[in-house]
Amino acid sequence: MATIPSSILILDERLSIVSVNHNFLEKSRASLSSTLGRRLHDIFPAAFQDTALDQKIREVIVTGKTLHRQRMTYRAPGVSLRIYSYSICPLQLQGGSRGAILVMDDVTDLLQLGDEVRRMQLHLASIVESAGDLIISTDPNGAVMTWNSAAAKSTGYSDVEVRGAKFADRIDEPQNNEVEACFHRIAEIDDRRSVEWPMKCRDGESIPVSWRLSRMTDHLGDVTGVVVVGRNLVEQRAMEAQIRQGEKLAALGMVIGGIAHEIRNPLGVSSAAAQLMKDRMRSPALLEECIGRVIGGIDRASLIVESLLRFARPGPIKETTTVNVVDVLKNALMLASGEAAAGTEVDWNLQRAVEPLNAEGVQNLLELVVINLILNAFQAMPNGGRLTIGCWGDGGSVVIEIGDTGPGIPQAHVSKIFDPFFTMRSDSRRSGLGLSVSHSIVRQHGGSVDVRTSPKGTTFVVRLPVARDSGDGTADAIEEGVPS
Repeated sequence: MATIPSSILILDERLSIVSVNHNFLEKSRASLSSTLGRRLHDIFPAAFQDTALDQKIREVIVTGKTLHRQRMTYRAPGVSLRIYSYSICPLQLQGGSRGAILVMDDVTDLLQLGDEVRRMQLHLASIVESAGDLIISTDPNGAVMTWNSAAAKSTGYSDVEVRGAKFADRIDEPQNNEVEACFHRIAEIDDRRSVEWPMKCRDGESIPVSWRLSRMTDHLGDVTGVVVVGRNLVEQRAMEAQIRQGEKLAALGMVIGGIAHEIRNPLGVSSAAAQLMKDRMRSPALLEECIGRVIGGIDRASLIVESLLRFARPGPIKETTTVNVVDVLKNALMLASGEAAAGTEVDWNLQRAVEPLNAEGVQNLLELVVINLILNAFQAMPNGGRLTIGCWGDGGSVVIEIGDTGPGIPQAHVSKIFDPFFTMRSDSRRSGLGLSVSHSIVRQHGGSVDVRTSPKGTTFVVRLPVARDSGDGTADAIEEGVPS
């Protein structure tokens, strides 16, 4: 008994000390000679007197039944509270008399450690229960072990209902098969990757959830379970839908505003001209000018409407012909030249070749594309500059380049220049439709439009499919030269 860390006393029926171990003597600071033969209440500290220890020992001696793991406290002034665990066992003493053995242990530190562990467990449990994300733990085979409040709130199923069930069964088909596959190779899964699996709910619906699986391992690295953390995406999806709806409404508002602005200008001109016609019918020259303005305004409004329809209903152009691209460039420059500022020079950069540069397309539409690009170049050079027009063949494409020496396009605007009604200029005559319509027409021809820009100027590059039949005798367009 000397090496046993518990305090042990053996008592007879009169509760006299028959034997005691070293641990008790050390704790009570008493000697063996001063302890043996004395009554229990004489050697026990008064701080234990509130425990009816004498009575309990007598009951054990009389009944012969062991009393397990009872607690008593040691309260003394100036000494911190200590808690002891004790057990009393009946004992047959030498000579046949009955006695009992009292075993005591100071469990104060152990209980404090247990309390600390319980507080930590409660704290961790509180974190899991308070989390807004779904936190579920499973065994290595995917059977649910814990199910937090967020999971219960999102699905309508309580932890009692799903405990022990397969996590894969909580996922909607057919993604549940993917979940099963993940648990079959859980040792290989990448816990940094998120996956989206719809989760079944009690009401029969399913909700989108983004999941991340993490393995739990023991000290040997073996998988002991899986932590499954899910983010309910219902609110996020609703917010995304609101944002998309807001963007649609904003775009619609911009389009409506642009259309109204564009159509109002030519209608205003036509209205003013009609008013003059009404007031001064006797002036033939003015009458003719007013008629021209009315017709011009109507034509411009019609062109705007036609451009909008072509932009809104893009589709492949079926009725195409072989188009001489150099003729297109010449006609477009002639029609747009009235918008050039004084001092504007034109440089031609054309490939000299025996074969004509023919594209497959609709000539009027391709002229509209080039007119818009040339007008855009002229607008970039309000004080004059150099307009460069180039054209050459490149394999199965005819390449057109329209360049200016203006200040260039800010990089922040480059991605927007083909958006309808986008313009960087305050000129009310500019609709912001030219580039977007041109882009749409070229795409309908199966071509592409790219832009290069710098502070020294901007160049648009148009690629069109070469004509299926380019040998139509139009090669003389290049051989004859072009205007300068």
